[in-house]
Amino acid sequence: MTDESTSPSRQRERIEWWAQGHDANVVCVSEDLDTSGAVSPFERDSLGIWLTDTPPQPWDVLVAWKLDRISRSSLDTENLLRWCTDRNKRIVCVDDGIDTDTQMGQVWVKLASIFAEVERNAIKERVISSRKKLRAEARWGGERVHYGLKPKKLPDGGWTLVHDDDAVEVLKRVIRDVHRGDSINSIAEALTAEGIPTPSGKLTPWATSTLHRLLESKTLLGYTTHDGESDPTTLKAPPILTAAEFKKLQLALAERKKPRQFNRTGKASPLLGIAVCYDCGAVLHHRSAEMKGKRYRYYYCRSKCTPDVGNLPAEWLEELVEAEFRDQLGNVEVHEQKIIPASDHTEELENAKLAMEDIAAAMAKASSSAVRATLAEQISDLDQLIANLERLPVEPARTEDVPTGVTYGAQWDAGDQETRRRLLLDSGIQMKAKIEGRTRTQGGEFYGGLVVPQDIRDRMKTRR
Repeated sequence: MTDESTSPSRQRERIEWWAQGHDANVVCVSEDLDTSGAVSPFERDSLGIWLTDTPPQPWDVLVAWKLDRISRSSLDTENLLRWCTDRNKRIVCVDDGIDTDTQMGQVWVKLASIFAEVERNAIKERVISSRKKLRAEARWGGERVHYGLKPKKLPDGGWTLVHDDDAVEVLKRVIRDVHRGDSINSIAEALTAEGIPTPSGKLTPWATSTLHRLLESKTLLGYTTHDGESDPTTLKAPPILTAAEFKKLQLALAERKKPRQFNRTGKASPLLGIAVCYDCGAVLHHRSAEMKGKRYRYYYCRSKCTPDVGNLPAEWLEELVEAEFRDQLGNVEVHEQKIIPASDHTEELENAKLAMEDIAAAMAKASSSAVRATLAEQISDLDQLIANLERLPVEPARTEDVPTGVTYGAQWDAGDQETRRRLLLDSGIQMKAKIEGRTRTQGGEFYGGLVVPQDIRDRMKTRR
């Protein structure tokens, strides 16, 4: 674009100069800017429509500044030459002095295409080598930037990748929602509703496929990735997640992909995951039906562990849960779990094991002896590293309960239906319930009650 000798305008001048000198009429000037020479001329957006038997207008000669503007592939050039010859069309490369109207011109175009392909491969090798060197130095080579990262200019004029704080916060919020049990679809809808820009920077709807791609990419670990493959031996950016966090996230995502037997509408019932069967402990399911213009809702156990167990009226059970929750926990302070990092080399060990898995997968795909030898050497080094780390003393990570200064009652009052359900789920609170002998006129006998984890019960005793 910036080189005056090869710019599109300069190339156009040379083409028009040739046309004037040969009393030719320029039918159209085709431009495929920012397109690789490896792309077949037949597949280019602008040029391709002219290389058909039904072009926009008739033409006789394909003129280019040089042959490498048409193609940098000897095979593609050969195919184009054959196609043109079969249709009595010529190829002219002005500055190369090539005109396929002659036997010698056809020979020269084949030779020039070989040199163009050699030059393309040389450029490709230089680019790959340059990017490999930049990755080794944790520098950015101009490739696509993964969501959560952004380029930063270095004092010496080079570039590196750093965290994009706003995008990282969005990613961590999404990850928290995944661990809470939210569906990817509901997370995408929430991001869209809140007007959070997508990775493209546009205020368009978030797609579930986009979220899956972001959350499953090992770029979160700082790895270099290309065409879905990751290189654990080079880090191109600071990691957003630790190896342990990444593995935990992948397990949660895998769990989301399993078929569910409840919540088919995508909208969770108020006690989904909270209400469980008194007899077998299975999650109670929600049913809604309309009769004579009135809607009835129930919770029921699908396992049918006790034949005479009836449906539990949903509104009644939901009110019972709220009443018991307020009575038992309304004045109890909410605690949050704080992770105390391990004081050993657990994280380093997890990273090494993850790298070993990736390299072993690459070994299974490798066919050349040179690549397999390189991978085998890396595996040997990692094996030694893992053995050394496993011998070090271990003090694993742990969690501590930290008071928030807010009571369960206050959090309940401040939240909506879904927030309240999450509060119960996050706290590990359940309602065991069943009803026996229930008829249309008789309420039956209720068994059950709120089940509160031991650590919260201990705080309840302290409150009293």
